[in-house]
Amino acid sequence: MSEVLQLVSPPRPVPDLFAALRAWEPLGIDRWVLSAEETPRLPLTQLECKLLSQRVEALELSPPEFERLIAAIGLSLGLDYRRKLTVGKTIYGKDREVDVLFRDGRNGNRLAIEAKYQRVAGTADEKLPYAVLNLTTLPLPGVIVYGGGGFHQGALHWLCANTKATDIARLAEWLTVFFAL
Repeated sequence: MSEVLQLVSPPRPVPDLFAALRAWEPLGIDRWVLSAEETPRLPLTQLECKLLSQRVEALELSPPEFERLIAAIGLSLGLDYRRKLTVGKTIYGKDREVDVLFRDGRNGNRLAIEAKYQRVAGTADEKLPYAVLNLTTLPLPGVIVYGGGGFHQGALHWLCANTKATDIARLAEWLTVFFAL
């Protein structure tokens, strides 16, 4: 039996990956983005998504760019997604908007993502308990995805010990386990 070698391009440098992420229009505001249709348009390979997610602390991302990276990671794994979708109510009874909603096209299973990015120390730590409480109001499973390096370590310890949460650098593995990919 002969082996087939497949040539794979090495990942691009991080600045090029960041530029590709910034230039990408992820869509998904008014419709599902289907991985089967969009993967060729994905700006990053699965390996490049992983590389960029591991370097988030060194980058100056905006919150929408952080959400784009989350969407790209899920899409690279074969998941469909929507962004900024109203799902249920907050603990105060207001409409609840999830940052990214993933769907497994094989069985329809869904997962809501609450994105929390903080580059420098600030008030995001104080907003984590509210985000955790809001996860309990969702009519479907949810997870908080954090990154940026600006969170206090005690806040992250509390977050991970008390709810479903993951660092952006571990999101691909988390999604792989959750959706049994």
